[in-house]
Amino acid sequence: MQKDVQIDSNQFATIATNLLNQGLLEAGRTTAKRIFRELEEGRTVGLTNLRMEDGGQVRFDLSLDAQAFNGALNYSAFRDGVVALVADLATALRAEKTLPIYKPVDGPESLPTEMVGSTLFGAGGLTEHEGVTNLLMLGVRPRDDQPIVTLQLMYLDPTQFATAAAS
Repeated sequence: MQKDVQIDSNQFATIATNLLNQGLLEAGRTTAKRIFRELEEGRTVGLTNLRMEDGGQVRFDLSLDAQAFNGALNYSAFRDGVVALVADLATALRAEKTLPIYKPVDGPESLPTEMVGSTLFGAGGLTEHEGVTNLLMLGVRPRDDQPIVTLQLMYLDPTQFATAAAS
C-alpha cells in the first residue's frame, strides 16, 4: 500500500533545484544538449526515480514550455536560464524564508491539460541575450494517478513581473 507523503513547498523546491542542477548543469554537455533537444521538440524527459523515506518511489520528469521565449531559443540561452533559475532558487532557499508559490487563477476547464494541478515557484531565472530579456521559472505538476512529478520549466513574459514590481 502506498501512502501520501507530505512535504512543504521549500522541501520540494530543494529537491527540484537539486534535480535540475544534477540533471542539466552537472550532466555532461552531450547529455544536457540531448535533453534540451528532446524538451525543445515538446517531449517530456525522465530525470530520475527517487526513493522516499517511506520506501516508495517517485519518478521525476522534466518538460519545457518555451512559448513565451523572446528570440531564438538555443542550448546556450536555455542553459543560461537554467543556471539563473537554479541560482535564484538556491538563494531563496538558503534565506530560509517560505518560497512563494503560485497556482493558476483560471479553473481546470480553461487551462491546457499540462497546467492542471500545477504549482509555480516564486523564483526565476532572468537572463538577457543581445538586449532581449527572458524569464525561466519552475512549475511542478504531480500526477494524481501515479507517483510521477513533472518539473515544468516555463518561460514567462518578464514584463508582467516588471510591471508588478514597478507599481
